[in-house]
Amino acid sequence: MTNQTGSRILHPDNIAGVVLIAVAAWLLTKVTDMPYMSALLPVAMLCTIIGLSALMILRNLIKSGAVSVNPVFTSLPRFALVVACVAGYVISVANAGFYTSTLLMLPVVSWLFGYRKLKGIALATLIFVGGIALIFLVLMNQSLPPEFFQS
Repeated sequence: MTNQTGSRILHPDNIAGVVLIAVAAWLLTKVTDMPYMSALLPVAMLCTIIGLSALMILRNLIKSGAVSVNPVFTSLPRFALVVACVAGYVISVANAGFYTSTLLMLPVVSWLFGYRKLKGIALATLIFVGGIALIFLVLMNQSLPPEFFQS
């Protein structure tokens, strides 16, 4: 019985959840210097990550032995690919700008994780980037960091 409880605590989803919560909490401390309207989206996203990670951990800790819960992180290589994609995106945003990085990263990540409908990838990318541009540039009158070709 103790072994089953120990394996639940050290379940890969729980470890990933704790890491995500810690990183998101640390990143929340970095947005305090941003203007209120510019910090709104990062704070909302980071709080959502914390909440969803906590739910993932809770789900694993309260499941009964009779109920099988599919793990979120089933493969270390896929999880490592996620971490590499996030790191690449952060570096890309810092060097190339948000819009350029997002226009490139969304289709690449979609393709890497198995979505192969080019029309769907293009549509989702345009809707997402267009929606962000509409929200920030038009509705909130806030500009994001300049693109590499605007510097």
